[in-house]
Amino acid sequence: MPLPLANARRLAERIVAEITPFCERIDIAGSIRRARPEVGDIDIVCLPLPGRLYYIELRCTHRGRISKRGDQYMLVELPGGIQLDLWFSHAETDDLFAPQPCNHGMLLLARTGSAAHNIHLASRAKKMGLHFHPHRGILRGAWPGAPVVASDTEEDIFHALGLDFVAPERRER
Repeated sequence: MPLPLANARRLAERIVAEITPFCERIDIAGSIRRARPEVGDIDIVCLPLPGRLYYIELRCTHRGRISKRGDQYMLVELPGGIQLDLWFSHAETDDLFAPQPCNHGMLLLARTGSAAHNIHLASRAKKMGLHFHPHRGILRGAWPGAPVVASDTEEDIFHALGLDFVAPERRER
């Protein structure tokens, strides 16, 4: 059941306020961020502080029920049939053989959408010999260990694709 944008934004802001103490970075994503008049679910992207993911999960189960859980996401059924899609980015790792930049910007971009805009960016990456991976970033190849070109911020990703930043409200195609 779709929610009016104002109601969805208020709910998302309350959720963000509840879990912000456990996060290094946190952003509202999805159709709320694109300012769509009606919203189907609440999308939030966060970078949990080390050792704090458990507390985020506790906050979510206090008011809802986890319906699905993966390494990078948690789907929570909230009262009233509203779904919260919570996406977890990872911090930069400086592993000697496989360093990875933070992927917060890429998750925020991919989870904000729109789907058509993401397809446009993926096509642009492909034309440039790059790969758009919605969880890792813009890669220099499509194989599992391909190096990441950009993923920390949306601005980095647009720049890597030779594009000017596009505001979320303008990402409908």
